[in-house]
Amino acid sequence: MLPAHLAARLLEQRRAEQTAEFARQLPLYADDMPVPPDMEDDGEAPRVLPDWATNY
Repeated sequence: MLPAHLAARLLEQRRAEQTAEFARQLPLYADDMPVPPDMEDDGEAPRVLPDWATNY
């Protein structure tokens, strides 16, 4: 059995590795979300995307 201070250090190290791996797998464009275009310029009604959870 590990002493408490060693177990805490290993847990902290494992969490840091998991956080780094999660951040590495994020898409590079997540921070650069596009601004939605103005719907008033083209005069068309806004397109409604289907609700895939209920209408399939």
